[in-house]
Amino acid sequence: MRAASALLALALLAGCASPSFVATVSVRHQLPASAPAAASGAAAVQAAMALPKAFAIEANSKHSQSLAYQQFEQQLGEQLAKQGYIWQKDPLKADLLVKFDYQIDDGKNQSYQQPIWGTIGYSVSYQRVISGGSVVLVPRYYPETGIVGSQTVNETVYTRELFVDIYDRKALKNGEFAKLYEGRARNRSQQDELESAVPWLMKSLFMPFPGPSGASREVKIPLASPKP
Repeated sequence: MRAASALLALALLAGCASPSFVATVSVRHQLPASAPAAASGAAAVQAAMALPKAFAIEANSKHSQSLAYQQFEQQLGEQLAKQGYIWQKDPLKADLLVKFDYQIDDGKNQSYQQPIWGTIGYSVSYQRVISGGSVVLVPRYYPETGIVGSQTVNETVYTRELFVDIYDRKALKNGEFAKLYEGRARNRSQQDELESAVPWLMKSLFMPFPGPSGASREVKIPLASPKP
């Protein structure tokens, strides 16, 4: 039950019939538009020549004893492998070096006006009733609802973020400019829980990958509603 509630809490703070995880994705990169696995024929050959094949994920000392980080590292490696890259555990044998991290802020208070609904009047209809040999019209009253006022609602909104950077390993080692990709995925929620959001933020970065460079886009991923 708790896991189901946490899943729905990932949805954006907007009422919608179908709950979704909503992330803002910002990307800059110098990578080919598609990986070799997604191309064919001459395009595959050209992409294979332009795209380094092997990548390694650099360990993050801040999360050295985190089981969650190990899980996220596995997910990131699998996502990159789906794009046609080869996961190389030995960084010295890799063409690319991948770094990633995630964070949550302290939350920001937001206020907005929420309408108050109530009875604003009554409508009437008449029913014919036979009484004493004659027809009598009996009124029936029905309340009509509408906005009767407003109230101020205060809430705390937290921002969860995932950062993924990809470097040319040899260029980085030589002290040259080496960054080939930088991706950021951000989600806002009333929940101050981070780890449950990371897999969804990661999935958002790969819809698609590497995606248009120099642009931000909104990604919506449908969430399954919990069973009652």
